[in-house]
Amino acid sequence: MRPMLLLLALSACSDPYTTKTLTDEGSVCVDGTDVTVDFGACLSSSCDTLVSSSCTATLEGSVVTVHAEAVIESHGTECTADCGFVITHCDLPDLTGVTDPTITYTSDPMAIDLATCSATP
Repeated sequence: MRPMLLLLALSACSDPYTTKTLTDEGSVCVDGTDVTVDFGACLSSSCDTLVSSSCTATLEGSVVTVHAEAVIESHGTECTADCGFVITHCDLPDLTGVTDPTITYTSDPMAIDLATCSATP
């Protein structure tokens, strides 16, 4: 009987972990030389952990291409309703001599507005 109780106790305590990878999702903004990616995800502090996040910005001609990735680990079914944002940062390449740069993220080219931390399609 004891092995059965132990098995029940272990199964009641085990929460399956799931891992989700967000790649080039959400929105991007530029402030000076800082590129910020907001993945548009909401993390519960009691159930979710941001495992890693990264961002790269490369320049080819007058096009800055941004790629970003975040890995989130989740567990549990009774999660708090708080919302932690998932963001990451990287440096904008040197745009000296570049006329009318555009930034591409999620396959959508946008004009860069360096003064307001916004990008417009």
